[in-house]
Amino acid sequence: MKEWAENPTTLALLNLVKNELKQIVNTPTVDCLIYGEPNKTHENIVELDARANSFAILELALEGDWEYFEEEEDEE
Repeated sequence: MKEWAENPTTLALLNLVKNELKQIVNTPTVDCLIYGEPNKTHENIVELDARANSFAILELALEGDWEYFEEEEDEE
């Protein structure tokens, strides 16, 4: 996994993901506003948050942190 995370292709993709995540996080919430359409405004805000979450998880995976994807073992 460490070798994969240090691969130049993975590092290039990680850089792109980090830049996209930075743009998403820096997007002002007011950009999601659609005057007179509260439902569409809410959908835009939820979509922005979902994109940020997805890119954050992808960033962790590309960095070699796969803890998010591990299944929890049931303790009996």
